[in-house]
Amino acid sequence: MHASKKKPVGKLIAYGIGSCGLYAAVFMFQDLMMANFSKGGVYTVLPIATVFLFSWIHGTFAGTLWEVLGIDAVKKAPAQTTAQAPARKDSRPRATVSA
Repeated sequence: MHASKKKPVGKLIAYGIGSCGLYAAVFMFQDLMMANFSKGGVYTVLPIATVFLFSWIHGTFAGTLWEVLGIDAVKKAPAQTTAQAPARKDSRPRATVSA
C-alpha cells in the first residue's frame, strides 16, 4: 500500500506571500533603501542581511513549491567499491634499469 504524504500547502502559501511582500517592499521603498544602503560603515551590513533574507524566504518558497508539485531530487546510489586485481604470485620488488 502506498502511503501518501500530506502536501505542505500552508507553508507554500505563507512563504509565497512573504516572498511577494519582500519584492513589493523593495520596489515601494527603493529610494529609502538606496539612501541607507549606500552610506557605508555599519550600514554595509544592511544589503548583505537583505540578500540573506531574500535567499532564505524565496529559497524556502521555491523548495516547498517543488515538494507540493511532487518533484523530488534524483537520489543517487552510494558509490560502489571496485574490485582490486589479485596480487601477483611473485610479489618481490623488481629492480628497474634506467638508461
